[in-house]
Amino acid sequence: MDGALPLILVEGVLVFGGVLAFAWWQFRDLRRERERAAAKQTAAQAETPASDGGADAAYEGSERFSTTKR
Repeated sequence: MDGALPLILVEGVLVFGGVLAFAWWQFRDLRRERERAAAKQTAAQAETPASDGGADAAYEGSERFSTTKR
């Protein structure tokens, strides 16, 4: 058992290091994806007109949501 202890410790360090490297890689990838999504959303907002009319524009001309009396 004592002869295998250094090998067990080396294997443990390698496994622990691999887990840490994988976690770092995944968190790095998540950060990049969030940045891409934020940039895409910012670009999409820049392309749409500033005065889109809000939710009322979708119902414009609808009898149910009309503000005029008949």
